[in-house]
Amino acid sequence: MFFEQLIRAETGCATYVIGSSTGEALVVDPLWDIEPCLQIARRYGASIRHIIDTHSHADHVSGGRRLAHRTGARLWLPARADVVYPCDRLSEGDVIEMGEVRVTVLDTPGHRPEHIAVAVADLTRAEEPWFVLTGDSLYVGDVARPDLAVDGVAGAAVLYDSVYTTLLNLPDYVEIYPGHGAGST
Repeated sequence: MFFEQLIRAETGCATYVIGSSTGEALVVDPLWDIEPCLQIARRYGASIRHIIDTHSHADHVSGGRRLAHRTGARLWLPARADVVYPCDRLSEGDVIEMGEVRVTVLDTPGHRPEHIAVAVADLTRAEEPWFVLTGDSLYVGDVARPDLAVDGVAGAAVLYDSVYTTLLNLPDYVEIYPGHGAGST
């Protein structure tokens, strides 16, 4: 399995590329500039087969549709995402498998009503997740803004549940990788 993080310096937004020994790769929250994702896949001899946007982004323009068009990969968005373009949908508990890599969807609304996170297991190590890509729900030392698309108080209550009921109930050894670098919130 390979796992790489890309950070856009101007916004601190993070993109993640995950691949398996079967030559398949998955990209989470791709930035508009898709070339770095393509370069990572080429370096590992992998083909991008899946693309996930954890939510409708307000801080950058997603490269998900561009990357899907370029690679033929499936574009996945949260089931509750209000989009009009074609995509596949993901809900709590859905699983994408690529060889030894298992990606499981966690419902984490609050920053946006449709927000999801993805737990990633390397099945050569263990059945349990190794790390979670939290998108814009949980950061290093902070949580997301709860006032996008909903009342801030209502959003804060939902975000609290997502963080304390879902993310903080994961085992202590699970690594957290947010959708933004430190200091970018």
